[in-house]
Amino acid sequence: MMLTTLRHSPTRRSAFTLLEVLVVVAILVILAGVGVVGTTRYLEDARKGRAQLACSGIAQAVEAYKSNPANPTSDPPSQPGDLLAPPFGGTGLLKNGQQDLIDPWGNTYQFKPITQGDGSEIILVYTVSKDGTPISQYGIGPASKLQ
Repeated sequence: MMLTTLRHSPTRRSAFTLLEVLVVVAILVILAGVGVVGTTRYLEDARKGRAQLACSGIAQAVEAYKSNPANPTSDPPSQPGDLLAPPFGGTGLLKNGQQDLIDPWGNTYQFKPITQGDGSEIILVYTVSKDGTPISQYGIGPASKLQ
């Protein structure tokens, strides 16, 4: 019987090939892109919601301004700054001062007097989002009563 020795090839490390690594990286890049697009949309919706809540808060401050016993005429403020330092005296009506008058896109909230069907006047507090959506204390988009 002939004795033969088996030669083994040197042990080879098993590893991923370059192609496999590139495929995994490409999949991760695609997933990250989808995530960024989705997150951006939700962040913009959150900014719109925050702006609508701020409009409601400012509208409440306007009503407090009008009903203040020190206000001799019960007129609404003529400009947003009147909520910070009422001309008839007293403290400001906004918790964070000037910061409360700036919307999430860096613009100042606007006031617009609206006469209702019964002849009474309300102040519409509004802003417009980066994409042109109107926002007021009544809602976002068509519900904002800005048409």
